[in-house]
Amino acid sequence: MEQQPDIKVVPQTKIQIAEIITDETVTPLHDVGNGYVQFNNGLFKQEALRELRPDLFSAKADLKNNTVVSSSFGTQFPKISKKGNIFVRVDVNPNRVFKFDGTKWIEVNKEVTQTYLSDSSYLEFLVNKIDKGEYDLDSLTENERMEIEAHLKGNQNS
Repeated sequence: MEQQPDIKVVPQTKIQIAEIITDETVTPLHDVGNGYVQFNNGLFKQEALRELRPDLFSAKADLKNNTVVSSSFGTQFPKISKKGNIFVRVDVNPNRVFKFDGTKWIEVNKEVTQTYLSDSSYLEFLVNKIDKGEYDLDSLTENERMEIEAHLKGNQNS
């Protein structure tokens, strides 16, 4: 008779931020100059890769630095990111802001960056959460309050 292996029940635990930051599933895209980019351990002509994978180039320009920056939000980090991209984790309260350093996501102080507040869909997400009572106004930074107020005023004028 074959012996059955012991089965251990492991209780579910909340995801630790340290585990999130070291997520290795991100596929970075690096501009190496002269019209070439490094992607998935390969070197590609930027034009050719743009035709094959337009999703990699859909980020908006940050006019201050002349660099390409993308800001998004959700409950899981994007699988494909570029150095400098901003991501807001909305599965924690208060929401946390992270920046991609080229290899991993690093949490940044919300007072240091405001890039994520230019995303009107994120502002609308916050407004809906506040309306439903799922997000506390006291959890907002002063910059978030001001941007939400401006966003709501802008929608009233439309």
